[in-house]
Amino acid sequence: MISLDTFIKDFEEAIEDLTPGSITGATQYMELEAWDSLALLTTISMLDAEYGVHLSATKLKALPSLKCLYEYVVKEVNK
Repeated sequence: MISLDTFIKDFEEAIEDLTPGSITGATQYMELEAWDSLALLTTISMLDAEYGVHLSATKLKALPSLKCLYEYVVKEVNK
């Protein structure tokens, strides 16, 4: 099982202009200055490549924090 810390590191690596260690599980990622349409597509691609989780933009937008996104991914991986 992946840890929240590992998930956050993967997210930080995927999104340009994020400083490692600058976000937490409570971060509302859609409110980040670096969040834009490219970041949205990059996140969807990273989730598919790293975790095998297929996520629509609509579903991603319904998960407000990194911890919520992480919990959704863990649930999907463990199906």
